[in-house]
Amino acid sequence: MENMKKECQVLVVGSGVAGTIAAVSAARKGAHTILIEKNNFPGGTAVTGLHCFICGLYVNDTNMPKGPINKGIVREIISQLKVLSPEKKVMRMGRVYILPYSRQDLVSVFRSLIKNEKQHLEVLYNTQAVSVRTEQSTIAAVRVRGQKGVFDIVPRAVIDCSGHGVIIQLSGAKHQVSDSKQRQLAGYTFRVKGLKDRDNMAAVKVPYYLAQAYAEKKIPLYLKFTTFIPIDNTDEGLCKISIPPARNSIQLAKKDAVVVHGYLCKVLPLFKDSYISDTSSEVLEREGSRLCGEYTLSANDIINARKFPDGALKSAWPIELWNQKKGPQYCYINPGDYYEIPARCLKSQEISNLFCAGRCISVSQEALGSTRVMGTCMSLGEQAGCEAVKLKSKN
Repeated sequence: MENMKKECQVLVVGSGVAGTIAAVSAARKGAHTILIEKNNFPGGTAVTGLHCFICGLYVNDTNMPKGPINKGIVREIISQLKVLSPEKKVMRMGRVYILPYSRQDLVSVFRSLIKNEKQHLEVLYNTQAVSVRTEQSTIAAVRVRGQKGVFDIVPRAVIDCSGHGVIIQLSGAKHQVSDSKQRQLAGYTFRVKGLKDRDNMAAVKVPYYLAQAYAEKKIPLYLKFTTFIPIDNTDEGLCKISIPPARNSIQLAKKDAVVVHGYLCKVLPLFKDSYISDTSSEVLEREGSRLCGEYTLSANDIINARKFPDGALKSAWPIELWNQKKGPQYCYINPGDYYEIPARCLKSQEISNLFCAGRCISVSQEALGSTRVMGTCMSLGEQAGCEAVKLKSKN
């Protein structure tokens, strides 16, 4: 299989919320598209991270939003999710609006979208990029390893939706990575069952008691920032703990989860007879490699709700930064307003056929605190697919 070669117009790396939609978007425009994914299912961290809300879909105002801020495939997804679980409706959490979802439903919707484009879209699960060959500032081939062995994919355009910036790094494209001391806390979620008499105060009680535990030097600082989200059945909830760069391993995260749960069982009657029923399959980074694109979106662009001539999509999500010493900090856009992300943020300034969507687009570290949320990443994927197909017509 080493000598096998596949050619395509668009190669998408990563089938998370950005990658799946990027591939569907390109395929709908008639481009022969290949989508590779390391797992055997689509959805990425929206599935493996035990997430239950889609953030970044709506303008945040005093009135309930009538619909998502962006048009396109994201509206199809929302519509299909509502059919599968009509009880899950838009809800307000603090100053923002979010959409609850079932991970199984999301996978089902993504599989349906992919299946509908089978004429132009080929998906290779359990497949990862291992090297990139560049020629004259262009990606000439991407070597992948998967169920079909090791082989080369020769694309006209590549969209990196891997989250970690796999293609960015392998190609040597100019990018930014925050210093480990400045990097945001990562996340790790565990699901709890068997809660007793769960009430609306549980989300307040958990961080309160963990703050006390830190003050008494019973837990390290980062575990103080644990959050609790009540879900579905009245005896269940999700605890999301924060992980500093120095402890970014699944083994250490599992130990931290046991520490947090054990302490809550001792101090909160709510948790006394509960147990951990599920955990994230990996530690979820909030930031990684960020492309140096034709434009780098800044925090000022977001806070000032800046609009651009080449604005590709809108977002109203606040800048949400998980500081290693201070925990979560938020900076909000004025109610009812939004900012735009220019198409230039999706294009490499050095490699002519490299595009990005999702967490690794061209933004500052602070701006990433807003652009990385799921709803925004969905629309970023669609726009990246459109931009990659445009490149085809120019060559």
